[in-house]
Amino acid sequence: MKTMEPAYCGLQCQECPVYLASLSGNTTEQIRLATEYSTDTCHFEPEDMYCLGCHSDAPSQKMCSDCEIRNRGLEQSHGGPLCR
Repeated sequence: MKTMEPAYCGLQCQECPVYLASLSGNTTEQIRLATEYSTDTCHFEPEDMYCLGCHSDAPSQKMCSDCEIRNRGLEQSHGGPLCR
C-alpha cells in the first residue's frame, strides 16, 4: 500500500479501520464498525463508516465535518490563517 500523508491530527489513515473498509468496499466491516463505534448518545450507520482520508474530498461526514483540527488544517493548507 502506498504511504500517504498522515491526517491533520496525526492519525495514520492506512491503519484506520474505517479508511481500510472504505478503500476495500468491505460493507460487512462497515456494519461491524458502525455497531462498535455507536454509543447511547451517538449512533452510526454503516454509511457513516466511509472515509478516504482527511486530506481527500471524501472524509467521513459524521465523524470529520466538525473536526476543528481538520478544519484548521484545511484552512492552513489553502492559504488561510495559521493555527494559533
